[in-house]
Amino acid sequence: MKVFVDTSAFCALTIPKDQHNSLAKSLYKRILKDRATFFTSNYVLDEVYTLLKMRSSHSTAVKFMDQMEKSNITIRRVSEDIEKSSRVICKRFSGQKVEFY
Repeated sequence: MKVFVDTSAFCALTIPKDQHNSLAKSLYKRILKDRATFFTSNYVLDEVYTLLKMRSSHSTAVKFMDQMEKSNITIRRVSEDIEKSSRVICKRFSGQKVEFY
C-alpha cells in the first residue's frame, strides 16, 4: 500500500495539542502494520515547516526537519514540468475534485 502524507497529517502527528493528534497516531500505527510505503512532496514539507513553526514552535519545526532527513519517507520533488502538468490537469477537470500538488 502507498500512502501520501499531506500537511494536516504531519501536523496532527507532530503537535500534541492538535485536535486530531490521537486519531492521527492511531491511524499511523495501523498503517505501519500494513507495511505501507509513505511518500510526500517538497511542497507539503514546506507547508509543514511553516505551520509547525506557527502552531507550535521553531524547535518543533527543526526537530521535524531532522526526523524527515532520517526517515524512510519518499519525497517527490515538484519540478517546474510537474507543476505545469498539474495546472493543465487541474484546468481540464473542472467538475471533479482534483488536488493540486
